[in-house]
Amino acid sequence: MSKFLDSHRLSLGTIRCVQEVLTHRSVSIAAEHLGISQPAVSQQIARFEKLSGISVASRNGNTLTVRSDAVASLIATIVEAENTLRGIARGEKRSKPRLGISDGLAAHYCRTPDGYLELGREFEIHIGHLAALAEMFTRGELDAAARPLFHYESAPDLVIDLPLVFVGCAPWSNASRGDEPIPVILETSQSPYTYYAKRLLDEAGIAHNIVARVDDYLVRSHFVAKGEVCTPIPQYLLRSLPCKAALVPSLPSTALFRFGLFHNREALSFKAASVLFDKLNAIVNREDDGRVDATALRAGKSLNLVA
Repeated sequence: MSKFLDSHRLSLGTIRCVQEVLTHRSVSIAAEHLGISQPAVSQQIARFEKLSGISVASRNGNTLTVRSDAVASLIATIVEAENTLRGIARGEKRSKPRLGISDGLAAHYCRTPDGYLELGREFEIHIGHLAALAEMFTRGELDAAARPLFHYESAPDLVIDLPLVFVGCAPWSNASRGDEPIPVILETSQSPYTYYAKRLLDEAGIAHNIVARVDDYLVRSHFVAKGEVCTPIPQYLLRSLPCKAALVPSLPSTALFRFGLFHNREALSFKAASVLFDKLNAIVNREDDGRVDATALRAGKSLNLVA
């Protein structure tokens, strides 16, 4: 009886924390996703187990194993129900679904304002950095979110692979620097762009110097425009830079990152999400550089680059 009474002291924040750990099978990844420290996540897990009397996971080295799929499913249901309630509460005065798009995609959209205005007629648009969009979607504050995926994330139903390239502004990108390390601007370590770009540099054995870590796309663009540094960006953003950007010949040419559309099925059907995904891809792949095969826009299929 005492354990049953204690369970009433469990907060939704604690339950959401447990769900993140069970989803990612990792305390560190859950901490990154939630934006809190690993000890804080461990404390929440301990609190849940103490108050509920349920052991949620066992550790084998660095690997977590879920003890009960039934418990994991119930926790996921609780979190989903909370998200739905949040959506209902926030949606009482809304007439449009809420769509979050990453700042990089928004910068590209600005080159085609008619497409952006058309999208705005159907959705209430929120633009933000991908970590903020992920948190907003998790909290039920968005009905759909179009953004790059973190390397550790499970893919949503609608996902594609897009090219990531190193760019600089002429004439720096064509200059010979000899044995000097390449000066690079990256985003923070949690960025999917940084993960894939850093891995590409390390695997190629390219000597490089990380000049700064800048999440703001506009600030990074101005750094690059000065001609002294390069940065990894999605290839579709080449023409959105405030300078004549070019691929840096001394660096690996390309890597692939995953771009997906997350959607709340209670607010947006899969069919409606697919139509939205097609529209976003039409914008992303409109440019000649980085154009991709438009026949593979569905569930988990990678897109093939067209020469």
